[in-house]
Amino acid sequence: MDDYERVPIEDWNAVADHLREFGAGGELAESDEGIEVTVGSATLLVTKDGRVAAGMPLHDFEDGAVEALYFDHDAETVRVEGGDVSYEFRKP
Repeated sequence: MDDYERVPIEDWNAVADHLREFGAGGELAESDEGIEVTVGSATLLVTKDGRVAAGMPLHDFEDGAVEALYFDHDAETVRVEGGDVSYEFRKP
């Protein structure tokens, strides 16, 4: 994961900035609980307590909690690593 920048959930301002950059060109919904990015028919929800849910045509997942997200803005991807989950969300 050399090309990814690790951003701890506890640094919520940085997470929010990265999600806003990642979601540029799509829709962004921010609340007191977290941020949901929608790009095309794909969604990525990240909450301040580290819950992550993603939905894309043909597959989706929801994880109990993660400590960090990994962003690669050049490749337009976000990796979720935590517990038994290893998931890469790509802009469609």
